[in-house]
Amino acid sequence: MKRVLVVGAGFGGLSAAAFLARDGYDVTVLEKNSWVGGRAREFTREGFRFDMGPSWYWMPREHDQWFQKMGRSREEFYEIHRVDPSYRVYFDAPPGEGPEFCLDIPADPGEARKVFEGIEPGSGERLGRYLEDCAAKYTLAMDSFIFRNYYSIFDFLHPRVVPHLPRLNLFQSYAARVRRQVQSPALRKILEFPVVFLGSRAGKTPAVYTLMNHVDFSLGTWYPQGGFSAVARAMQQVCEDLGVRFRLGHEVTALRVEQGRARSASVHTQAGETYQEEFDQVVANADYHHVEQQLLSPEYRSVSPGQWDRLSLAPAVVNYYLAFDRPLDEFQHHTFFFDAPWEEHFQAVYEKPRWIDKPLFYLHLPSRTDRTCAPPGKEALFLLIPVAPGLEDTPKQRQIYLDQALDRMEEKTGRPLRKHLIFQETMSLREFSRDYHAFKGNAFGLGQTLFQTAWFRLKNRSKKVSNLYYAGQYTVPGTGTTMSMISGEVVASRLREGR
Repeated sequence: MKRVLVVGAGFGGLSAAAFLARDGYDVTVLEKNSWVGGRAREFTREGFRFDMGPSWYWMPREHDQWFQKMGRSREEFYEIHRVDPSYRVYFDAPPGEGPEFCLDIPADPGEARKVFEGIEPGSGERLGRYLEDCAAKYTLAMDSFIFRNYYSIFDFLHPRVVPHLPRLNLFQSYAARVRRQVQSPALRKILEFPVVFLGSRAGKTPAVYTLMNHVDFSLGTWYPQGGFSAVARAMQQVCEDLGVRFRLGHEVTALRVEQGRARSASVHTQAGETYQEEFDQVVANADYHHVEQQLLSPEYRSVSPGQWDRLSLAPAVVNYYLAFDRPLDEFQHHTFFFDAPWEEHFQAVYEKPRWIDKPLFYLHLPSRTDRTCAPPGKEALFLLIPVAPGLEDTPKQRQIYLDQALDRMEEKTGRPLRKHLIFQETMSLREFSRDYHAFKGNAFGLGQTLFQTAWFRLKNRSKKVSNLYYAGQYTVPGTGTTMSMISGEVVASRLREGR
């Protein structure tokens, strides 16, 4: 039985381990941290529980199918609940609207069209037609692009796909496609915000990714009971039932390569022990840059430092975990504050990296749906601000952003927050670099620009180490927990094929 070492127990590593074990491989997973799930970890204190990373459970069918492919059912492990409304958005107030101008986007697409129509006459009908086009893109992408490896650029030009390429709008931007549908700045922002999950900006993202609006409006936003760490633990249980061995707190510090093949891994444990782990094949779910630049000697690196500098990374984030002693009824489960200069923020993230004066931000209140996240009458709030990777991350800057966010939240709602704050914790670039070895402290991996999509994305097999494969958000198919799960399935098939 061939031995496979999986480095890292993020969603990509868990998925790859399960598929390989299902197919008869002897699989061991080494994880540097004391939990599985990578960024999908939880923080608990004084009866409060926070998701520290992913908070959007999209594409539930793909999650369900993952368990079904293992001969299991997702319902064995956790429940999911449709979030309704999907989210609330606070905007800059138009003249006469007052400081509390906000929109709730209903889970029902028909009701969402009514919201659009109320803002811009005619946009409701256009949204319906637009979502039909987004659904067609989604179906084509899932059937032809997502669940596959790319061995050459010609795989992107498969005869089954070529007739549909015009519909994909590959050479039109996401922003241009959206702006053909609506004129209202508020509605444009609602349609454009999913690009944050793609690690890009609407003006640089191919219009094919408007399929994310189908995910948002039609497939819906869901919540896994117990949070994303419950999803990761469920995947771990499936792996263990298939015979996968997990060693948590065991960090791979080097890969020993001889004659173009990785032979063993140097491992350092949290207990201070060191040992060598031998294997026949290795799947790296650790940060791609970390594996290339720290675990491999220079002659076995596939991506040069210059290439790394030219890649477009997804944003980093400043996260706050805030406990309040009262219910926060003024917010929904997911709430956005788009009351700041939109283009300026994304320019500061992607083009001219800097800390800006007034950033956009996002709130996650899982206790609005899952009352086990906070004690009775209290609320757990996760606040996220996207920022440029590689910025100097200081306690002072974190506090400046938190103070400003609280000011704006109080201003928009007219309700006090500070005097109800029980405790706060924060996490940003420094912790992402420390805990995940994240390149420049990024949160979402590699951005989904046109030339970082499909064949053009970082490869899931090393060019210089024949038995080294990659899973996760740097490689195909893309960023996010669902795509990382699929990356594990895709790379497992490539390893089996030996291509």
